[in-house]
Amino acid sequence: MSERSKALLVWPVAGFFVVIAFGVGLISEAAFGGSARVDTATSTESTGGENTASVELGDFFIEPAEIGLEPGDASITVTNNGKTQHDFTVTGLAATELLEPGSEETIELTGLEPGTYDFICSVPGHADGGMKGGITVAEGAETETTSTTGGEDHSEHASMSPQEMLDADAARTGMFPAKTKGTGGQVLKPKVEADGTKVFELTADEIQWETEPGVVKEGMAYNDQIPGPAIQADLGDRVRIVLNNELDDEPTTLHLHGMTVPNDMDGVPALNQDAVLPGDSFTYEFTVRNTGSNMYHSHFMADTQVPGGLLGAFIVDDAKDPNVDVDTTMVLNDGPLGFTINGKGFPATAPIVTSKGDLVRIRYMNEGLQIHPMHLHGMPQKVIAKDGHVLKHPYMADTVLVAPGERYDVLVNATEAGAWAFHCHILTHAEGPDGMFGMVTALVVE
Repeated sequence: MSERSKALLVWPVAGFFVVIAFGVGLISEAAFGGSARVDTATSTESTGGENTASVELGDFFIEPAEIGLEPGDASITVTNNGKTQHDFTVTGLAATELLEPGSEETIELTGLEPGTYDFICSVPGHADGGMKGGITVAEGAETETTSTTGGEDHSEHASMSPQEMLDADAARTGMFPAKTKGTGGQVLKPKVEADGTKVFELTADEIQWETEPGVVKEGMAYNDQIPGPAIQADLGDRVRIVLNNELDDEPTTLHLHGMTVPNDMDGVPALNQDAVLPGDSFTYEFTVRNTGSNMYHSHFMADTQVPGGLLGAFIVDDAKDPNVDVDTTMVLNDGPLGFTINGKGFPATAPIVTSKGDLVRIRYMNEGLQIHPMHLHGMPQKVIAKDGHVLKHPYMADTVLVAPGERYDVLVNATEAGAWAFHCHILTHAEGPDGMFGMVTALVVE
């Protein structure tokens, strides 16, 4: 047995699995707190009349976050050392092109006046995820510089021995499944009126949401949970959804993504309805006309409200659905809350626990801004439906590519006992210098 295998022992307790990590070396505090970065930015005075700065873009950070420049003309050299596209935008002044990983561009700032200026990555969701900062322009300001070689290791592992790395990685994985405050996607029970109408009430509000142990982020939620509560209905049901807007200062709407509804119930502001102002409510009413795995989410400032948490599942069962032992939903999201499955990032994601021989149905729903190829170790996935429509020709895959807005239903025959990794295969969404994070969970077959 390898050292890594020895580090993890898994066994069932009362229907759940406990993962214990044994570490024999020094485990840093950061191993228990998620990924951490050492601020490598240094400060040096401008010399020789130069008024320049260098900036590194990474996946959800800009370094340095504070830049000092002298008044007048200046230039900033920007290097993208991340694994996805980013840009660098100085609000109201200048911006780079959308930079591919490994590329570089220098922008010129002319006639800078003393004061402060904001900068961000303008890719939707990236600024909310941490890619923002500020420039201070003043006489005698020091110019912040940072390496653009991409050679730094921003993790705690940078100062560890190989054995310490192994122990820290095992300790982080050993936290799974970690407990956090709040559970999203809980089934919302309707009030059933005398005529059979099912009434669901959703309240949109800002909340503090714990995505992994000790990591609390500002989010938006329906009924104080991310994802919002799961709505379940049957074909032919009369459904009424009352949306209450308790957001502090933003209008919102509700779009029933994938559902066949009357035009005035589609939730697009100005096109179908007036957006719902803070303190107001709007009622969506319709007869359920199509089955499948569908979604609901905001359609006002959707680039921030949906990644921020205003999203949920709307599931309509079909009499022809296969009989399964476990039926579970994976709502995928990325942006200000990080890379999450059902509102949580590893090690706080919930495992799918089943028994050997069971048939498991997984409903993928991508509410994020990026594509997520979902990969299960050990067993293939049988893709049986896309966007709520049953496929005439199901197919087998070990990785299912789920684009924003798409839904896929897959079946897994739980034939292989053990704890099997289950993750997005864009690896920067799942594993970094400090171990696994984000879009990682496990299928645990007892």
